[in-house]
Amino acid sequence: MRIILCHSILRKEINPLLKYFSKGDIEKYVEKAEKGLGIEISGSDIPGTKLVKVCMTGRNGAGRMIVLIYVKNDYYLPVIIRLKKDKIVGMNLSKTNQAFQDLLERNLDLAKKDLIERNFDEL
Repeated sequence: MRIILCHSILRKEINPLLKYFSKGDIEKYVEKAEKGLGIEISGSDIPGTKLVKVCMTGRNGAGRMIVLIYVKNDYYLPVIIRLKKDKIVGMNLSKTNQAFQDLLERNLDLAKKDLIERNFDEL
């Protein structure tokens, strides 16, 4: 398993929440997604991938993370990390929440661009 942190996602999603979730927490919950302990959701138009939603707990609160999994290559990319009490998406990370769908689409586009330009780190 390779965990890839795209720089755009680091800047937009992970760094603002470092007081709640460490990079170690991110790794721990991505590993849960790898073990099948998340809920698969629809929304990725990238061939050979699937999206998995994982519940998280950290130092100062609960959250949700969406992980993009490149199945054949065994890559795992966190694309959304939000606190459960987040006003934009919060607990409602579903196809029926338009704000979540818009956020997911934007973040997937950012991740694709970072992958093409090799703007990422591996954990």
